[in-house]
Amino acid sequence: MFNFFSKKNATLIVDFLCYFCIANLKWDKLIKRIDIQIIMKKTISLMISIFALASITVCAQSDDPVLMTVGNEKVTKSEFIKAYQKNSSLSEATEADLREYLKLYTDYRMKVQEAKALKLDTAQSFQKEWASYKNQYAQQYLIDTEVSDQLLAETAERARYHVRASHILISVPEDASPKDTLAAYHKIMKIREEIVNGLDFSEAAVLYSDDQSARDYVNPQSHRRMHGNRGDIGYFSVLEMIYPFETMAYNTPVGQVSQPVRTQFGYHLVYVQDKIPAIAKLYVSQIFISDSNALDSKVDHNVSMQKCALIKHKYSQGVSFDSIAAQFSEDKATRNSGGRMEPFTPNRRPGNYIQAAINLKPGQISEPVPSVIGWHILKLDSIVYTTVNDEFIYMLKNRLGRDSRSKKSKASLVEKLKVEYNYEEKGKKAAMKFLQKNMSENYFQTKSVAIDSIKGIEKLKPMCSYADKQLTAQDFGKYLARFQGKQLTGTVAAFLEQEFQNFVSENMLRYESTQLMTKYPEYRDVVNEVYDGLMIYEINSMKVWNAAIQDTVGTERLYEEIKSQFATGDSLNPYKPFSDVRAVVISKYQDILEKQWVAELHQKYPVKLNEEVFLSILKK
Repeated sequence: MFNFFSKKNATLIVDFLCYFCIANLKWDKLIKRIDIQIIMKKTISLMISIFALASITVCAQSDDPVLMTVGNEKVTKSEFIKAYQKNSSLSEATEADLREYLKLYTDYRMKVQEAKALKLDTAQSFQKEWASYKNQYAQQYLIDTEVSDQLLAETAERARYHVRASHILISVPEDASPKDTLAAYHKIMKIREEIVNGLDFSEAAVLYSDDQSARDYVNPQSHRRMHGNRGDIGYFSVLEMIYPFETMAYNTPVGQVSQPVRTQFGYHLVYVQDKIPAIAKLYVSQIFISDSNALDSKVDHNVSMQKCALIKHKYSQGVSFDSIAAQFSEDKATRNSGGRMEPFTPNRRPGNYIQAAINLKPGQISEPVPSVIGWHILKLDSIVYTTVNDEFIYMLKNRLGRDSRSKKSKASLVEKLKVEYNYEEKGKKAAMKFLQKNMSENYFQTKSVAIDSIKGIEKLKPMCSYADKQLTAQDFGKYLARFQGKQLTGTVAAFLEQEFQNFVSENMLRYESTQLMTKYPEYRDVVNEVYDGLMIYEINSMKVWNAAIQDTVGTERLYEEIKSQFATGDSLNPYKPFSDVRAVVISKYQDILEKQWVAELHQKYPVKLNEEVFLSILKK
C-alpha cells in the first residue's frame, strides 16, 4: 500500500504536484461533459493536501552556481537538479531530456513570478487555504514521533486480539480532592480483597459497582424488569475502550483480576474472562425463541427448553437448519432466510453469545444461549479473522490520531520543549492562590464574570516563561473563559491545576509551530513548494482555465474551426454538436490561451541561461 506518511514516497507526490503545475496536464482524454473548473480545483487541492502530509529531505549545496535568471529571479544549479530528480533520474538524462525539462521549469518559475506580481497571495481565500495546508503538515512536527511510533506498534499488536472482560467501577471525578480520591481507592481495594478471598466477581459487581448497568432494574415506562450485565462488558478490541482501561485489560492474564486502574470515570477493577484472535466478521445463523425472563434463574423455563430440545433433536435427525428456522424461529427478520444474520463483530453481541458461537465448528449448533430477549440456538457459518497488514495499520494510524491516547505524544513533546526553551514557573504559585481567593463561587455557573479583569490580577508576576514568551494570570483567565457554564465535579484547585497544564501545552505548541520554518529546512521547503503550487493554481485559473470556460465566443469560434475533428459520418448531422464536445473544445482552447500567455511571460521575464553551468549538469 502507498504510505503517504513515508518520506521515501514523498518524492512521488512532489513529482506529481510539480509536474502538474509545470506542464499543465492535458485534459482532453480525461474530461467528458464535466465541469473542468471543479475537476481542476479538486485535483490540485487533493494533491496539495496529500503532499502536505508527506515530508522530503533537501540537501543544501555550498558551491552552487547560478544556472539561469528568470526576470529578476536567480535559479541555482542545485534547485534545478532537485526539481528534475523528482521526475527522472539524472544519471540517465540526455541533453535533450534536460532541455525539454528546462523549458517546462522556466515556464513554471515565470508563472509563480507573475502570480506574485499580481499579489494573488494576498487574497484572504489564498491565505486561509495556505494556512490550512501549513497547519496540516505542521502536525507531524508537533508530536514526539518516538512516542507516536510506540503507540502505533502497541495498537497494532493489540489489534490482533479480542478481549472479554468484566469490570467494577467506583466513581470519582477527575478533579476530585485528594481526600475523595484516596477514599475511592481504599474502597475498591477492599472490594478486590473480597474477590481474591472468594467473592464471585459478578456478585461483587452487583453489590458494589457504580456502573448501574451491572444491576437489574425496572423500566419506568414499561414497568418491566430489565436484567443487568453483572459487570460483563463482552468482547472488545483496541481503540474501543478508553486507553487506561484497555491497557489494563490487555495486560491482565485471563482469569485474573487487575489492580485498580484510574480513568476519567473513577477506579476500575478488570476481570479478564477470555482473549482470542481478533475477529473481523462473524457469520452466524440463529433460531430465536422469545423469552424476556431467559436470564432469570428463578423462573421456570420448561416450555422454552422443550422447544429448544425439539429443535436440537430435529437438527440431529438431519432436518436442515433452514427448515427448522422457518418453522420455529421467532426472529421475523431471519426465519425465512435460514436464520442467517448480517455479519457482525464481537463487540456487537453479549459476551456469552459470542463465546458460544466461536466455540462451534462450522455447521455445528449451540446449546440455547440466554439473552435479555430470549433464547438463541446458534449455527456457526464462518469466521473471518482480522488481518493486520499495511492497509490495516494505516487505518489504525488514522484512528489513533483521533483517540485521546494520541495526547501522550504531544505531552511528551511539550516536556522536551520545556527543556529546550528553559521553561520556568516563578509566578504560578502566587497566581493560583490569587485566583482561588478571588474567583466568584458561581463562576462556573455563569457567563458574565471575567477572571482576567479581576482587580489586581494585572499586578501579578508572569505565571511562567519560556523562550522569549511570558504567560500571565490574565492570559490564563482568558483561557478559563471557555469553561464558564461547566458543571465542576471536583475542587477548584484541582481544576485550575489540570487546566493550567493544558493551557501551557496549548501555548507552547502554538509557539513551536511558529518556529518550524527556522528549525526544520525540510518543513520550510515543503511549505514553500505548497505555496508555489497554490500560486500556480490561482494564476492558471485566472489566465487559462476560467478564461477558457468564460470565453463562450472564443470556444464556439474554435469549434467551428475544428469541427471536422468531430465528424459523425451521418449526412444529416455530419458533426457532433458543440454541447457534446464542449469539454474537449475548452481543453483545446486552454492550450491556445496557455501558449499565448507563456509567450507574453517570456517577453516580461527574459531568461538568461548559463550554458557552461547547464552542460556541467550532464557530467554528473
